[in-house]
Amino acid sequence: MVEGAKMGKHEELKNLTNSIKCLIVFENKTAALYGDIADKTIDLPLVKSLLLTIGHDSEKHSTILKGIVQSLPKTSWKSNELPKAMAEAWRSIDAFQVELSDVEEILTLDLSNLAAELNSLEKIMIEAYDVLMRYGNLELMMDALGSVYNLDLELLKRIFIEVMHDEEHHKEILLTVKELIDQRVLEKKDLSPVVRFQNPDAWNVPATATG
Repeated sequence: MVEGAKMGKHEELKNLTNSIKCLIVFENKTAALYGDIADKTIDLPLVKSLLLTIGHDSEKHSTILKGIVQSLPKTSWKSNELPKAMAEAWRSIDAFQVELSDVEEILTLDLSNLAAELNSLEKIMIEAYDVLMRYGNLELMMDALGSVYNLDLELLKRIFIEVMHDEEHHKEILLTVKELIDQRVLEKKDLSPVVRFQNPDAWNVPATATG
Protein backbone atom coordinates (compact mmCIF):
# COMPACT_ATOMS: atom_id res chain seq x y z
CA MET A 1 0.00 0.00 0.00
CA VAL A 2 2.85 2.35 0.91
CA GLU A 3 4.66 1.42 -2.31
CA GLY A 4 1.53 2.21 -4.33
CA ALA A 5 1.20 5.59 -2.63
CA LYS A 6 4.85 6.30 -3.47
CA MET A 7 4.28 5.46 -7.13
CA GLY A 8 1.19 7.68 -7.19
CA LYS A 9 3.12 10.57 -5.67
CA HIS A 10 5.93 10.05 -8.17
CA GLU A 11 3.45 10.26 -11.06
CA GLU A 12 1.85 13.40 -9.61
CA LEU A 13 5.26 15.05 -9.30
CA LYS A 14 6.11 14.07 -12.87
CA ASN A 15 2.87 15.64 -14.17
CA LEU A 16 3.49 18.75 -12.09
CA THR A 17 7.07 19.08 -13.37
CA ASN A 18 5.85 18.76 -16.96
CA SER A 19 3.23 21.46 -16.33
CA ILE A 20 6.02 23.77 -15.16
CA LYS A 21 8.04 22.92 -18.29
CA CYS A 22 5.01 23.87 -20.35
CA LEU A 23 4.83 27.22 -18.56
CA ILE A 24 8.53 27.87 -19.22
CA VAL A 25 8.00 27.58 -22.97
CA PHE A 26 4.80 29.62 -22.76
CA GLU A 27 6.60 32.41 -20.87
CA ASN A 28 9.38 32.40 -23.49
CA LYS A 29 6.84 32.60 -26.33
CA THR A 30 5.02 35.43 -24.56
CA ALA A 31 8.28 37.33 -24.05
CA ALA A 32 9.10 36.98 -27.75
CA LEU A 33 5.60 38.14 -28.70
CA TYR A 34 5.83 41.31 -26.59
CA GLY A 35 9.29 41.94 -28.06
CA ASP A 36 7.97 41.62 -31.62
CA ILE A 37 5.03 43.94 -30.93
CA ALA A 38 7.35 46.49 -29.27
CA ASP A 39 9.72 46.37 -32.26
CA LYS A 40 6.85 47.34 -34.56
CA THR A 41 5.57 50.08 -32.28
CA ILE A 42 6.92 53.22 -33.95
CA ASP A 43 6.88 56.79 -32.59
CA LEU A 44 5.39 55.67 -29.27
CA PRO A 45 8.51 55.15 -27.10
CA LEU A 46 6.64 55.00 -23.78
CA VAL A 47 4.25 52.35 -25.10
CA LYS A 48 7.21 50.43 -26.51
CA SER A 49 8.98 50.55 -23.13
CA LEU A 50 5.90 49.33 -21.25
CA LEU A 51 5.48 46.38 -23.63
CA LEU A 52 9.17 45.50 -23.27
CA THR A 53 8.78 45.61 -19.48
CA ILE A 54 6.15 42.86 -19.67
CA GLY A 55 8.39 40.87 -22.02
CA HIS A 56 11.31 41.15 -19.60
CA ASP A 57 9.09 39.94 -16.74
CA SER A 58 8.12 36.91 -18.83
CA GLU A 59 11.81 36.12 -19.38
CA LYS A 60 12.39 36.49 -15.62
CA HIS A 61 9.53 34.10 -14.84
CA SER A 62 10.91 31.57 -17.29
CA THR A 63 14.30 31.74 -15.55
CA ILE A 64 12.72 31.22 -12.10
CA LEU A 65 10.71 28.23 -13.36
CA LYS A 66 13.83 26.72 -14.95
CA GLY A 67 15.56 26.86 -11.57
CA ILE A 68 12.65 25.00 -9.98
CA VAL A 69 12.49 22.34 -12.72
CA GLN A 70 16.24 21.77 -12.62
CA SER A 71 15.93 21.14 -8.87
CA LEU A 72 13.19 18.52 -9.38
CA PRO A 73 13.60 14.94 -10.65
CA LYS A 74 14.13 14.81 -14.42
CA THR A 75 11.16 13.98 -16.66
CA SER A 76 10.54 13.65 -20.37
CA TRP A 77 7.94 15.98 -21.84
CA LYS A 78 6.44 16.58 -25.27
CA SER A 79 4.60 19.65 -26.51
CA ASN A 80 1.55 17.55 -27.43
CA GLU A 81 0.97 17.03 -23.69
CA LEU A 82 -0.10 20.66 -23.25
CA PRO A 83 -3.40 21.47 -21.51
CA LYS A 84 -6.01 22.33 -24.17
CA ALA A 85 -6.42 26.05 -23.38
CA MET A 86 -2.67 26.58 -23.24
CA ALA A 87 -2.12 24.61 -26.46
CA GLU A 88 -4.64 26.81 -28.28
CA ALA A 89 -3.02 29.98 -26.94
CA TRP A 90 0.42 28.61 -27.88
CA ARG A 91 -0.65 27.97 -31.48
CA SER A 92 -2.30 31.38 -31.64
CA ILE A 93 0.91 33.11 -30.56
CA ASP A 94 2.87 31.26 -33.26
CA ALA A 95 0.28 32.06 -35.94
CA PHE A 96 0.04 35.68 -34.86
CA GLN A 97 3.81 36.13 -35.03
CA VAL A 98 3.75 34.82 -38.59
CA GLU A 99 1.05 37.36 -39.39
CA LEU A 100 3.04 40.06 -37.60
CA SER A 101 6.18 39.30 -39.65
CA ASP A 102 4.51 40.85 -42.72
CA VAL A 103 3.83 44.11 -40.90
CA GLU A 104 6.47 46.87 -40.70
CA GLU A 105 4.56 49.05 -38.25
CA ILE A 106 1.50 48.39 -36.12
CA LEU A 107 -0.95 51.23 -36.52
CA THR A 108 -2.07 53.13 -33.44
CA LEU A 109 -5.64 51.84 -33.47
CA ASP A 110 -4.40 48.27 -33.93
CA LEU A 111 -2.22 48.67 -30.84
CA SER A 112 -5.25 49.66 -28.80
CA ASN A 113 -7.06 46.48 -29.91
CA LEU A 114 -3.97 44.35 -29.22
CA ALA A 115 -3.56 45.74 -25.70
CA ALA A 116 -7.08 44.53 -24.91
CA GLU A 117 -6.48 41.13 -26.54
CA LEU A 118 -3.18 40.60 -24.68
CA ASN A 119 -5.13 40.67 -21.43
CA SER A 120 -6.54 37.29 -22.46
CA LEU A 121 -3.03 35.82 -22.55
CA GLU A 122 -2.30 37.23 -19.11
CA LYS A 123 -5.49 35.60 -17.76
CA ILE A 124 -4.41 32.20 -19.10
CA MET A 125 -1.03 32.65 -17.42
CA ILE A 126 -2.56 33.71 -14.11
CA GLU A 127 -4.86 30.68 -14.03
CA ALA A 128 -1.92 28.37 -14.79
CA TYR A 129 -0.01 29.81 -11.82
CA ASP A 130 -3.13 29.50 -9.67
CA VAL A 131 -3.03 25.76 -10.34
CA LEU A 132 0.66 25.52 -9.42
CA MET A 133 -0.05 27.31 -6.14
CA ARG A 134 -2.63 24.80 -4.94
CA TYR A 135 -1.60 23.39 -1.57
CA GLY A 136 -1.09 19.84 -2.86
CA ASN A 137 1.18 21.01 -5.67
CA LEU A 138 3.26 23.24 -3.38
CA GLU A 139 3.61 20.34 -0.95
CA LEU A 140 4.81 18.03 -3.73
CA MET A 141 7.40 20.57 -4.87
CA MET A 142 8.52 21.26 -1.31
CA ASP A 143 9.06 17.57 -0.58
CA ALA A 144 11.09 17.15 -3.78
CA LEU A 145 13.09 20.34 -3.22
CA GLY A 146 13.76 19.46 0.41
CA SER A 147 16.73 17.32 -0.55
CA VAL A 148 18.39 20.34 -2.17
CA TYR A 149 17.13 23.32 -0.12
CA ASN A 150 15.99 23.75 3.44
CA LEU A 151 12.72 25.54 2.67
CA ASP A 152 9.20 25.60 4.05
CA LEU A 153 5.84 25.99 2.34
CA GLU A 154 5.66 29.74 2.96
CA LEU A 155 9.03 30.38 1.33
CA LEU A 156 8.09 28.39 -1.77
CA LYS A 157 4.69 30.08 -1.89
CA ARG A 158 6.40 33.48 -1.70
CA ILE A 159 8.32 32.76 -4.93
CA PHE A 160 5.08 32.13 -6.82
CA ILE A 161 3.29 35.07 -5.18
CA GLU A 162 5.97 37.40 -6.59
CA VAL A 163 5.41 35.95 -10.06
CA MET A 164 1.63 36.27 -9.67
CA HIS A 165 2.07 39.88 -8.58
CA ASP A 166 3.93 40.55 -11.83
CA GLU A 167 1.19 38.88 -13.88
CA GLU A 168 -1.51 40.97 -12.21
CA HIS A 169 0.63 44.07 -12.77
CA HIS A 170 0.82 43.20 -16.48
CA LYS A 171 -2.93 43.69 -16.74
CA GLU A 172 -2.55 47.15 -15.21
CA ILE A 173 0.28 47.97 -17.63
CA LEU A 174 -1.83 46.86 -20.60
CA LEU A 175 -4.68 49.06 -19.40
CA THR A 176 -2.24 51.99 -19.20
CA VAL A 177 -1.00 51.18 -22.72
CA LYS A 178 -4.55 51.19 -24.05
CA GLU A 179 -5.34 54.50 -22.34
CA LEU A 180 -2.16 56.10 -23.71
CA ILE A 181 -2.97 54.92 -27.22
CA ASP A 182 -6.63 55.94 -27.06
CA GLN A 183 -5.57 59.38 -25.85
CA ARG A 184 -3.15 59.61 -28.78
CA VAL A 185 -5.94 58.70 -31.20
CA LEU A 186 -8.17 61.45 -29.79
CA GLU A 187 -5.39 64.04 -29.97
CA LYS A 188 -4.16 63.15 -33.44
CA LYS A 189 -7.57 62.19 -34.83
CA ASP A 190 -5.85 59.13 -36.29
CA LEU A 191 -8.35 57.87 -38.86
CA SER A 192 -6.03 55.31 -40.49
CA PRO A 193 -7.81 52.11 -41.55
CA VAL A 194 -7.60 49.44 -38.88
CA VAL A 195 -5.94 46.15 -39.84
CA ARG A 196 -7.82 43.46 -37.99
CA PHE A 197 -5.35 40.86 -36.75
CA GLN A 198 -7.05 37.46 -36.82
CA ASN A 199 -5.16 35.26 -34.39
CA PRO A 200 -5.51 37.17 -31.10
CA ASP A 201 -9.21 36.25 -31.12
CA ALA A 202 -8.17 32.69 -30.31
CA TRP A 203 -6.60 33.83 -27.05
CA ASN A 204 -10.10 34.36 -25.66
CA VAL A 205 -10.50 30.75 -24.56
CA PRO A 206 -11.40 29.33 -21.14
CA ALA A 207 -8.09 29.01 -19.32
CA THR A 208 -7.53 25.64 -17.69
CA ALA A 209 -4.32 23.93 -16.66
CA THR A 210 -3.23 20.54 -15.44
CA GLY A 211 -1.66 19.92 -12.11
